[in-house]
Amino acid sequence: MKTELSLQEIKEISFDVLKHFCRFCTENNIRFFLSNGTLLGAIKYSGFIPWDDDIDVFVPREDYDRLVKSYQDSDRYKLFSPERVAEYRFPFSKLCDMTTLKEEYNIDNVVSLGVDIDIFPLDYCSEHILRPNVQRKLKIYQIGCVLSKFTSSKGKPIHKRCIIRACRMLGFRFFSSRLIKTVNKESALGSSHIGCLMWPIYGQREVVPADVFSDTIEVDFEGEKFPAPAGYDVYLRSLYGDYEKDPPLDKQKSHHNYNAYRI
Repeated sequence: MKTELSLQEIKEISFDVLKHFCRFCTENNIRFFLSNGTLLGAIKYSGFIPWDDDIDVFVPREDYDRLVKSYQDSDRYKLFSPERVAEYRFPFSKLCDMTTLKEEYNIDNVVSLGVDIDIFPLDYCSEHILRPNVQRKLKIYQIGCVLSKFTSSKGKPIHKRCIIRACRMLGFRFFSSRLIKTVNKESALGSSHIGCLMWPIYGQREVVPADVFSDTIEVDFEGEKFPAPAGYDVYLRSLYGDYEKDPPLDKQKSHHNYNAYRI
């Protein structure tokens, strides 16, 4: 029997996953940084953004590759990545609490996932990555990855139904392999820029000067200390602009598209 989890319970479980992940990284000398809305929450609220529930981290590529190879799954925690689980349908990693279950609306992830944290590789990249044609390719492949997992296009306009149907026919692997190939082509160790190329939600705003991540500071998050990039202000302004201002009240809501359960 499964019991649906509240927003607060999801936060508490994902925070436990983060603490477990942090312990593993500390013991194995793996670098990571709070990122995206998690970093924004740490800087503004010393914890979760009040209306949000997910946790995102960046791991520099060489450390990310070691993490994927060395992490040992347990009964409670399991690390999913394309390299570890062939059926897994995301081009980045998730560390899941397997005593829980997440069911996304209208999405077929094939494998069962629990409440998780998202782990994104952080890649050095050439300035060529900022060219509009490269950004377009990355965005198309990212959208293709998502649409290929849709279980239904019912209720959507005819042109969107056709796009979803085409993406489903091509399949997740078609888009993810091209995304990975493009990222590998554009990565350049030691270059002047760095960013999350594997899942560029914010497009070229994801790419920032490499010195943003050259040093680490500790920030408060839900009563614990976690690493953040010393240049967090540059990074957050690149993603969100004037991040000190709260969004309008009608935007202050969770964007998650799933139900979560304890099993």
